[in-house]
Amino acid sequence: MPHIDRISALHDDLLVNILSQVPTKDAVTTMVLSKRWGLVWTMVPKLEYNDTSKEGGKSLWRLVDKSLQLHKAPVLQSLRIQAERQFTDDADVGKCVSYAVDHNVRELALIIPSLILPTQPKILLLPSNFYTSKTLVNLTLSFSALVIDVPSLACFPLLQTLALLKVVFKDESSHVRLLANCPALSYLRVNRYFGDNVKTFIVKVPSLKSFTYTQNDRRASRSLVLDSPGLRHLIIFDYGDLGSIQNMPHLETAYVGHLVPQPNDKFLRSFSSVGNLYLRLMDVACFSAINFPRLMKFKLHLLKPSSSEFVPGYSEYCSLEPLIFFLHNSPILKVLTISYDVGPDFEDLPLSWNQQSSVPGCLLSHLEIFVWDKFGGRRRQERECVAYIFANSKCLKTATVLPRCSYRLEEIVEDIKSMYRVSESSQLITHSDSTILEG
Repeated sequence: MPHIDRISALHDDLLVNILSQVPTKDAVTTMVLSKRWGLVWTMVPKLEYNDTSKEGGKSLWRLVDKSLQLHKAPVLQSLRIQAERQFTDDADVGKCVSYAVDHNVRELALIIPSLILPTQPKILLLPSNFYTSKTLVNLTLSFSALVIDVPSLACFPLLQTLALLKVVFKDESSHVRLLANCPALSYLRVNRYFGDNVKTFIVKVPSLKSFTYTQNDRRASRSLVLDSPGLRHLIIFDYGDLGSIQNMPHLETAYVGHLVPQPNDKFLRSFSSVGNLYLRLMDVACFSAINFPRLMKFKLHLLKPSSSEFVPGYSEYCSLEPLIFFLHNSPILKVLTISYDVGPDFEDLPLSWNQQSSVPGCLLSHLEIFVWDKFGGRRRQERECVAYIFANSKCLKTATVLPRCSYRLEEIVEDIKSMYRVSESSQLITHSDSTILEG
């Protein structure tokens, strides 16, 4: 029975749609199938170049250059270039970006990891037409050889999602001009590059709904200024100064990793209206005097490094007493999770803990889920803290206490089970049931 080529009989629009779902390298190869297929791929509105071959970066950029010369689609919906291995002098990034903007691109992604750049990378500037794109909606730049030099007349009227991952700005004000000219921006992700030249990163975007910020350089003297009153979701991991975060009345969820020896309460006050809060800190002294009237779910990861990681100002002792003040100031808290991550050198150091004369209102009428992870077992004050929460949480449904290690595990588990729980119907989960954590 003769072979029937039913796919080639399909309408061009359907074939273009099919080719839009595969990497551009594969779509281009269809041109050799037959005369019928020769020019179909040139009308594909989505171009995706991903260097996963063993040939290195040169083959990628040759493919980009040749395919863009042959491409004929009047509108380019998206252009994505991701190099995995090598950045070469053959790469004309500016030409690619200019072509995309001239063809009304909506999504643009340039992802070239810094680790694969040459020892002395050439400095690349984006073309002038890029900064006045009237169609860009989603933009991702991950490219440390790229210098962002934003002109005064820049404008991205439709840009909603922006990711700046390890890019370098020409000066302190370039990123400010960029963000100021994105009136529709709702999602922003910034991953600072250790070699960038911005000391104070300023984010003042009224339309912003979600912001993710990472700054991992402990040695750099950097700070973040955040003033975006429309924020709903926030993720920050920073070793620098967070004292200028303000004006977030509608914040719903926040994840903050602020690993400095003695964090002050100024940054934490900015989160007083949040409903879901996850903090990763080295000290909880900043908790004492801040009210969280809307907070319903809270997770604290208290990180105590080993002696080899000590930094000036760090204290080897950590009092949990501010945590009780925090519970007093969080009247409707329903979920409380504590992970006490102690370095090996401090396994036997005590926690400072004093029984409180009055019971926090959230324990009496709201707390339903309580988790204590990495429970030491040998620290008397820590045990008393868990026992206190057990004895006063009248609405508790699930209590999870997970010992730190297997040493004396059975003894520790039995001790946990012996603690009095005022909520007799609550379920107790220990290490043996550790697959069930937070519900």
